[in-house]
Amino acid sequence: MPTDFGTLVQRDHVDLQKEISQLLDPVATPSLVNDSLDGVRLGLTAHAEAEDIVLGRFEAIAAVAPLIARAHAAHLAQEGALSALVSARPGTVIWRDRAMHLRDLVRHHAMQEERELLPALRDHLPRELYVKLAGAFATERLRQLAMLQPSAPLSVADFARVHVRVMV
Repeated sequence: MPTDFGTLVQRDHVDLQKEISQLLDPVATPSLVNDSLDGVRLGLTAHAEAEDIVLGRFEAIAAVAPLIARAHAAHLAQEGALSALVSARPGTVIWRDRAMHLRDLVRHHAMQEERELLPALRDHLPRELYVKLAGAFATERLRQLAMLQPSAPLSVADFARVHVRVMV
């Protein structure tokens, strides 16, 4: 049986939430924070772009158009929250607040998509189009990932100074 579009979207949501949780781990090493931040940045960007591109084809279907627009707006909000996060110094109160905000946005978006958008797509798209969504999404997500580059490593000295201040 082929992979379902909903399964791929849910997997992305779960992976993003795990990576964001690692950003909030108070004992995470600078290397783990850097890797997790890259995972969030690359995963969120690839997921949002792929989903927006693949679902954009169905905006003319009245039953799903508002749900697709809401998902797109949620992706924009998440990208804005990620931008705010990467401008903060890891380990600070601002960093934690921004990471928690991003986690909350992703969690809310995931619940909304899984509860409303995915069932609406199954119900309102022609079956032959719905079964092709998973392949189109996976292909577009890979294309998006291929265009992205990992971030430069975080400065260990800056990270260490913040950890010392937070722990004192």
